[in-house]
Amino acid sequence: MAELDFQRAAVLLFDPVHVNLRTTRYALNEIGFRSIEACSAIDEFQRHLRENSWDMIVAECSSPKVDIFQLVRMIRRGEATPNPYSVIALTSWTRDGGHVRKAIESGADDVIVRPFSTQFAEDRIRTMVRDRKAFVVTSDYVGPDRRAGDRAAVGADILIVPNTLQAKADGNDEQLREAYLAIQESKKQIEGERIRRLAMRIVVTAELQFDSKAGPAKAFDTADMMRSARELRDQLESAGRYEAVQVAEALIDHARCFRNPEERNVKNFRLAKELAIGSFAAYADGKSLEKAKDEIASTVKALRKRLSSAAPGSSVQDLPALKAATM
Repeated sequence: MAELDFQRAAVLLFDPVHVNLRTTRYALNEIGFRSIEACSAIDEFQRHLRENSWDMIVAECSSPKVDIFQLVRMIRRGEATPNPYSVIALTSWTRDGGHVRKAIESGADDVIVRPFSTQFAEDRIRTMVRDRKAFVVTSDYVGPDRRAGDRAAVGADILIVPNTLQAKADGNDEQLREAYLAIQESKKQIEGERIRRLAMRIVVTAELQFDSKAGPAKAFDTADMMRSARELRDQLESAGRYEAVQVAEALIDHARCFRNPEERNVKNFRLAKELAIGSFAAYADGKSLEKAKDEIASTVKALRKRLSSAAPGSSVQDLPALKAATM
């Protein structure tokens, strides 16, 4: 296997602590990186993200003053930089499992806990080049698929995203050209899948209300329904599908009625479901969520079962299955 050469790779490095910034930059230089833009101010970091396409992004995530996790989510959604598929390595002085889990769930490729040796960092970077995970798209996550066993995504559920870091490290100009061309195509794929998943999230939430055993007070979260509807509208607007935006606006208006418990009836939930399906159909040129019918049914069945044994006052949004199954 050819040796990796990182000299051509463009790296954006962020750390608000200057001594750590210098230490990480030195380590990257030792590994072979030469084109490194280092930032200690978040505004500067965000400006460089907007203005350039990066092969790798390295950012410290333990500072309480900077929400790097939200920024990573924005990167993966294509909202912060031209290349949402840059290899992202987060560094952290915090070893707490919950913090590391949040870092992973933001969509980063890896989390490297400090202090680390240059050799350790190099080994992790080489893994991100040679064995990068395929991406998965849900209603609220875009990033490497970390599911295992029966929950692992397969076939059409995963996306092999362009890896410009690998192309440059291999010195493969043809692969690099193909990667740049694939970025826009992959953006469209992820855009469509996120819109589909958001619509499905609303459909599943509404479907749950059709069964009195689940109980609206126990299974329904008005705020989550509104957030999902608004994000669906925003995604459709970003895609420039204004007819679909109009349907989503109607969904948002309708969702407001659920603030009144007396309006949480089957008729209104069915209308919410129809508007969510209509939003996706308007986006997808008439295609429906019919192919997802079995997926929706199995998710609803699983969630109903979990709700029947959940603690009093629990809502469907409290259940990991809403994200894990199809969301």
